[in-house]
Amino acid sequence: MHTIYIISIILISIGITLFLLSFIFEYTRKQNLKKRAIDEYAIIIPARNESKVIKNLLDSIKLQNPNMNNVYVIVEDKKDETVKIVKEYGGNIYVRKNIENRRRKGYALDECLKNILKKKHYDLYFIMDADNILGKNFINEMLKTYKKGYDIATSYRNIKNSSNIISSCSGLTFSFMNTLFNEYNNHMHKSMIISGTGFYISGELVEKLNGYPFHSLTEDYELTLYAEANNISSYYNKNAIFYDEQPTKMKDSIKQRTRWVKGFLEARKIRLKDIKDDYSKLMGIIPYLFIIIGIAILFITNFSLSIHYLIKSNNLFFTTFKSCINILLIAYLLLAGLTFYVILKENNKLNMSLKYKILSCLYNPIFLSTYIYCFIKALVKKDLAWEEIKHEKTQID
Repeated sequence: MHTIYIISIILISIGITLFLLSFIFEYTRKQNLKKRAIDEYAIIIPARNESKVIKNLLDSIKLQNPNMNNVYVIVEDKKDETVKIVKEYGGNIYVRKNIENRRRKGYALDECLKNILKKKHYDLYFIMDADNILGKNFINEMLKTYKKGYDIATSYRNIKNSSNIISSCSGLTFSFMNTLFNEYNNHMHKSMIISGTGFYISGELVEKLNGYPFHSLTEDYELTLYAEANNISSYYNKNAIFYDEQPTKMKDSIKQRTRWVKGFLEARKIRLKDIKDDYSKLMGIIPYLFIIIGIAILFITNFSLSIHYLIKSNNLFFTTFKSCINILLIAYLLLAGLTFYVILKENNKLNMSLKYKILSCLYNPIFLSTYIYCFIKALVKKDLAWEEIKHEKTQID
């Protein structure tokens, strides 16, 4: 039994050591930025059966971009009701031609961009989801970043439907990503973690790639790794705000996050070999895996002993059971504290009522713990296809 405790401590120690080494080995990357002008930009929106929500996105775009002929909406069926709505706004429709075994978002973007490249040049391409709503000055803020010379930029992904505890916690995932990683990466001139929507990619880079050759389940993270490997400049503009709909049911959230985990592993398998510096490799999932597995072994061991002693009516039951509770309590308090810090830091921007900010501090540690289940499910399930999550929220809470 002592051996198991030692193994747990070793695993946790390795995880913490790798995490610390990732900061010791990191460096400030030099980015050769050249200021540039903008002639034209395009807005690309993958939209399959999104007629219920896309009107609000198009309204928010039109306020900042009156001439809508640079908006391209990707559909799978020309009979989709989305087509009629887009045409009313003066936007372009691209109907996919090669869908079989290519249903992922990355394939849709690649196909559409290849088609545009045959006809026209744009300085940059915005990628948005149909359920999004742009915040005031979103486009101008992102164009400022492009003019500074950045080839890729991501923005502040706010919560559209925050009057639900599941959607609030789901939206906080992006607040964690921005506060704990992207703001720091901005300072160190390192690659941003690109979110799947609300970002742009330069026309020059799209032309160099001849489209968008990122086809994993999480094509956005694959782009992140590609940018890291090829020293492509990227930036997080926290003043460019947009609103994104989140799942309101735990069942849908589990599906979504399992896909993220699967895509994360898939993208790293494809692109990690191209990354040369140790920092980027260490800053993946590996340090966290060691820590989580170590804590899990510690908890399972104590819990198993508790059951054993309970059956045997041994007095040691209370001691071991208390250890289980202590482990869980420490983990809970650490995650609650981290959630409080992120909410406090994002307070002025975060679209969430005081009620849900307080509830999120209490519930988010439990929500985050379900990533363990998502990770196990992602490992076990080999063929994990993209599944549609219905979007119905039209207005911002």
